[in-house]
Amino acid sequence: MHNINIKHFYCYLRKEHLYQHKTHIGEYDKVLVFGAQSCSGKALTFHVMTDYGIVRSRVPIHMLCSKPDTKHLPLDYLQLWDCFDENVSVVEYETLFDCRAKVVLKDRTDHWVNYLMTFDWYRNSYSDEPSQYKSLHMIELDNGNFTLQPNNRIYWKNMSFVTKPFPKTPDFLVDNKEWRCEGVSDRWIIDGEDDQYYYDLKEE
Repeated sequence: MHNINIKHFYCYLRKEHLYQHKTHIGEYDKVLVFGAQSCSGKALTFHVMTDYGIVRSRVPIHMLCSKPDTKHLPLDYLQLWDCFDENVSVVEYETLFDCRAKVVLKDRTDHWVNYLMTFDWYRNSYSDEPSQYKSLHMIELDNGNFTLQPNNRIYWKNMSFVTKPFPKTPDFLVDNKEWRCEGVSDRWIIDGEDDQYYYDLKEE
C-alpha cells in the first residue's frame, strides 16, 4: 500500500461506516479529508478526521458526501477502476479548476461536477501500456456525491475556450503508441570524447 497527502477539504462521512454499516444509517459526521491510500486491485480510500477528534483510514469514496442527505450511490458507480498499483501520485490541474464538467456514470446518467484533483498511477503493467493507461479525476457532483472518473467519462466546459458542441457520436480511439526520443534514429551518435558543454552530434 502507499499513502499520500492531498490538499485537504471538508465534507461529510456517512456515519454507518464507523459501525460496520449496521447502525447509524442516514447519519453524518463532518470530516476533514487529508490523505489517500492506494492498494493494488482495491478501491482508492481516504484518511479523514472527524470534528470530534478521531482519525479513520481506508474510507471509500461512496462513504463521503458534500452535504447531508445525499442520495447513496454504489461504489462501483463512483469509481469504475480499482487502483492499478501502490505507486500513485496526486496533482491539482489549475486549468481544470476553472472548468465546470459533466460526468457520465455507469448507468449512463450525466451529472454536473466540479474538479478537485487527479490521481495517477505509474510503474505497473497497466499504466505502462498506452492503451490501458488511466488516471482518475476526483470530482464533486452537484448532487453531493464524490466520484473518481477517467478522461473518457467527462466532458469539460471552459467558458473562454470550449465553444464547440461535443460530438454526438464520438469515435476517438485509445492511444496505442509509446513515444520515445532516444533509440529511434540510427543516423546520429554523440561525440563525447571531450569536455565541451555543447557536444557535437556526428552522422554515422
